[in-house]
Amino acid sequence: MNADVRMQILLRQVKDLPSLPDVAVKVARTIDKPTTSANDVARVLSMDQGLTARVLRLANSVFYGATRRISTVSDAIVLLGMRTVRNLAMASSVEDVLGRELAGYAMQRGELWRHSCGCANVAQSLATLINYPVPEEAFVAGLLHDVGKVLLSVHMQVEFSGVLKLTEDEDISFMEAEQRILGFDHAEVGACVLERWNLPTPLVQAVRYHHTPMAQSEFSKLTALVHVADVICVMMGIGVGGDGLRYALDREAQERLGLSDEQIERQISDLSDLGKESTEILR
Repeated sequence: MNADVRMQILLRQVKDLPSLPDVAVKVARTIDKPTTSANDVARVLSMDQGLTARVLRLANSVFYGATRRISTVSDAIVLLGMRTVRNLAMASSVEDVLGRELAGYAMQRGELWRHSCGCANVAQSLATLINYPVPEEAFVAGLLHDVGKVLLSVHMQVEFSGVLKLTEDEDISFMEAEQRILGFDHAEVGACVLERWNLPTPLVQAVRYHHTPMAQSEFSKLTALVHVADVICVMMGIGVGGDGLRYALDREAQERLGLSDEQIERQISDLSDLGKESTEILR
C-alpha cells in the first residue's frame, strides 16, 4: 500500500474523531472578546454541566487556596481568571481523544494525555517568559501537538518495530523513520485533524512543524514554543512513549526564541511535577 492510499485511509478516519464541542469553541470566542465579563462566560459555561462542575471544583480546590466556598460560576471565573477557564474548556473537550491507549506508540491509557497537558502548560509558561502576546494560544498548540498519534497508532502497531529498528540502525529521528516507512508522520496527520476542526492556521502549522520548527517557510514563535516545550516534557519523562527516546532540541529554534540553557533548565526544575498536577486539576 503506497503512502497516498495510506493517507487517504487516515483522512477518512479523521471524520470519525469527534468535533470540538460547541461549548468549548463558544467559551474561547466569548473570552477572546475584549468586552466580555465573567457573567457572559458563565452563561456559556452553563450549557455544559460537566464543564461547569469542573470549573467550580477547581475554584474550590486547595490548589487555589480559596478562603470561602465558591458556589457560583461567575465567582469561579473571577477567581481562576479568563485564561485558566479558556484552557480548561479546551482541555476538557479533547480529554477523551487524547486519553486513549496508543499501542502503536507503546503508550498506556492516559500517557498521551499527561504528555499533552504537560506540553500545554510548559508552552504557556515559556510564552509568558518571552512575552509572547497570546500565551493561551501556546497552551492550545501544546495540548494538541500530538493528536495525530491517535490516528497513526493503528498503523504503528504493525510498523512500530520496523520504525524503531530504522531509528537505531541509521541513527535518525522517530519522525523521519515514520516518513521513510509510512510515507508521512504523526505531525502531518495531526495538522489534518486540526484543519478538520477548523482551527486557525497558526495552530495547524505549529502542530505540523512541532518536530521541525526551522522547516517552516517563515519562523513561527508559536511552533518553536511547542517544540521546546515538547522536548522539555520528554526530558522530564512526562507521558513518553516509544518514540520519545530520539527527539533532539533544535538549538536554532531555541536561540530564535531567546531562551538560554539556564532558562530551560529552570523550567525543568520548576515544573518537575507539572505532568501530575496538570491532569489532576482537570478531574
